[in-house]
Amino acid sequence: MNLKYLFLFQLILLSLAHNQGKSVKLSKKQAHHKHHKSQKFLDSIMDVNEDSIELLLQKHENFYLAEMTVGTPEQKLTVLIDTGSPNLLLTSSLCQQNSCIQHGSYNPSLSTTSYYIEAIKLANGEVGNEIDIQFASGSVVGVFFEDRVCLNQYCVNNQFIVGIVEQTEDIFSQMKFDGILGLGRIKEAVVKNASYIHNLEYDTDTRNFSLYLSNSEDDDMSSELVLGGISQHLIAPGEEFKFFDVTSDNLWTINIKAVFLGDERIDDCNNCQGLIDSGTSFISFPVYAMEKFYQKFGVYQLCSNIDSFPDLTFILDRGIKFTLTGSQYFKRNTHALFSKDICIPYIKNNPIIGDELIVLGQPFLIHHYVWFDEDQSKIGIVKSKQPSHQS
Repeated sequence: MNLKYLFLFQLILLSLAHNQGKSVKLSKKQAHHKHHKSQKFLDSIMDVNEDSIELLLQKHENFYLAEMTVGTPEQKLTVLIDTGSPNLLLTSSLCQQNSCIQHGSYNPSLSTTSYYIEAIKLANGEVGNEIDIQFASGSVVGVFFEDRVCLNQYCVNNQFIVGIVEQTEDIFSQMKFDGILGLGRIKEAVVKNASYIHNLEYDTDTRNFSLYLSNSEDDDMSSELVLGGISQHLIAPGEEFKFFDVTSDNLWTINIKAVFLGDERIDDCNNCQGLIDSGTSFISFPVYAMEKFYQKFGVYQLCSNIDSFPDLTFILDRGIKFTLTGSQYFKRNTHALFSKDICIPYIKNNPIIGDELIVLGQPFLIHHYVWFDEDQSKIGIVKSKQPSHQS
């Protein structure tokens, strides 16, 4: 069972009430920012690589999205950018439930390049013609297609697609996107050729990529996905990437040695793993760590006290620390039924993740620029540049 899929949509429901940020149409920017590519050792980055593909992302509520076209002629769909899963999962026209038809959907019958896969050998070794994906609060059933898929002008012919044909009504009717573009590690994929970025034929290595998430309304600080490089202008002044071994063949996980809330250690890990997950709206801890957090804060705080909140510090390999301030791991309530001076933590517990997995979702990624290196099995993290109005 894919742990990521179990976890993702439970958190989607918790995040629907929060509407922030500016939507920016997906586009390829002119090459006026320097793009760099990861070296094979831990502490430096190579010179300019002008062939990198730089794409802007839309922000809708707590989701970071891209416009994608599928088929011939092109069908436009909006997909969630998700480093926690590797597959391309799309709502299909074969699903006639209300939760499907209110979204955009992939219609294979309208595409001259669509191919229905009657049976395929899955990554688990079984042969099947559909897949049942279980989520924490529901499920989807998908069948398999191949078709032409493009992000902007960057296209893959015969891209593997999981087309949703059935899904849990009450959950997926609230989704603000039409599918998921997985950027996760390829070994977790349904089949070996499932990853769009691995299939992309281009004059740079798109298997490796960087991701910057922003809450900013400033066009120069929009969220970016860079395939095959990084954008130097997104790195905070004076900061450098620190590189860490990826600890799983299936997920973008790194070692977490300890977690502190101020001076108090809140983890109890012998071998905690941190999942870098752009598809999750929160930082998620095991239940025992959240008990310590709630003992400190309860479920909310007055925003007027936010400057006095202790730092939340993650200690990784070699004792390297990454810290979030109180204003970075709490958010101002936007629900009309409650006071605007109530701040709610960006932190949740989830019993599904077990006792040794910590999900470093959007609150972490908003303040850290991350390089994902499939070739070298490395993750690079650096403090990201923030506009003056973004905490």
